[in-house]
Amino acid sequence: MAMTRRTSVVLVDDEPCVVRIVQAVLSRNLGSEVDIFSTTDSEEARNYISKRRCDILLSDMEMPGVHGIEMLKLARKYNAWTRVVFMTAHSTWDRIGEAIEHGAADYLLKPVDHDQLISVVQQERDRLARWQRAVRGSLKVAAI
Repeated sequence: MAMTRRTSVVLVDDEPCVVRIVQAVLSRNLGSEVDIFSTTDSEEARNYISKRRCDILLSDMEMPGVHGIEMLKLARKYNAWTRVVFMTAHSTWDRIGEAIEHGAADYLLKPVDHDQLISVVQQERDRLARWQRAVRGSLKVAAI
């Protein structure tokens, strides 16, 4: 199920090598389907999210000056439909539970498996496309 427009992906991680690799993997495999804004600076990501559409947020959980949950809350404040996928080397049941409790769509462990990353992003794109079609269908029915 393809979306009718390119998906806006915001990628934020304080590790430059993670940002480069994740961006390269997504660009190589989903390049024509996504627009990727990537940064190692959480403040820059916050600024971008506050001014532009963010369909999918790929965020580290632990970054200097900001926790991933704060990034999730910010993204959802501006767009309740934003899908958030955390990438982290720190995995405990408490962390995963906290992420899910706050509405995270998924949780990837570092080093991120490339096939899993592509699969998760594509699943979230498909979910957004279904929701968009459902809303459009509801609007058509309401107009009748």
